[in-house]
Amino acid sequence: MAQYLVKLRYYPGDALEEIKEEDLKNLAQKFGLQISYEKIENRQMKEGLLMENTLDKPIEDISQEVITLSGDREGKFSNCIRAIYKKYRCPRTVYSLLGSNEAGEKIAKGLMDTYGGW
Repeated sequence: MAQYLVKLRYYPGDALEEIKEEDLKNLAQKFGLQISYEKIENRQMKEGLLMENTLDKPIEDISQEVITLSGDREGKFSNCIRAIYKKYRCPRTVYSLLGSNEAGEKIAKGLMDTYGGW
């Protein structure tokens, strides 16, 4: 049985609304998947502007919100990604799926075309 893993990386301003762990827990339960959430914040105020130096930093250290989904049932995995895209929209950069496995990335990318991806 195939294992599907996708990391959806939302950078500041990407998601349509605030990503809430409670909503993700409900989706995990509904679709029978493992879902985790991580929020990374490294922006600072400089001269009245909110800024972040991203040069020479690993992607994992740049401000973002990462929703990680994993499961072994393609239909439930796809339906959960659809629900996330409908609620928050698709992640919006070429790095948004970095860290996903090939099977999970293929599904997530395919659904981006339908749900307003890049």
